[in-house]
Amino acid sequence: MKLFLATCFIALVPAFASAQTTDAPKPAPVEPVLAKYHSGYGRVGVRLGTDKKTGLPQIIALIHNGSAQYYGLKVGDILVRIDKNLTSTLSGDEISLALRGPVGSSVEVAVQREDNPHYFVVAMKRQAMTPFSNDKLNPPTDSLYEP
Repeated sequence: MKLFLATCFIALVPAFASAQTTDAPKPAPVEPVLAKYHSGYGRVGVRLGTDKKTGLPQIIALIHNGSAQYYGLKVGDILVRIDKNLTSTLSGDEISLALRGPVGSSVEVAVQREDNPHYFVVAMKRQAMTPFSNDKLNPPTDSLYEP
């Protein structure tokens, strides 16, 4: 009887251990971010970094008079959702692509601010901006730490 129990225990331990150590696959985006739908010169006017606590995209600079600044976004805000996609399901390239689009088109962004568990949703219009316009960034890029 002891041999039978030991054999059952040895057979079950690897299966139990492997079930706990496997990482769950990353969920797919709800709405795929494709370049053909996000082409154009429209931007929202943010420079993004990564939040150290959550790993989500965080606004590290705003372009002066850009859409994001006009609609009330601030440096330090964390982007939780872009349109229908959670940012945790998107890669960095997909996140920047999702914020682009034709001039005048709209994008909906869910934002979390200052460790508040609640987030708010902002629908804003993309506007024509020259990419990499460092002279219009708020705060200036010389005081930014970019990872």
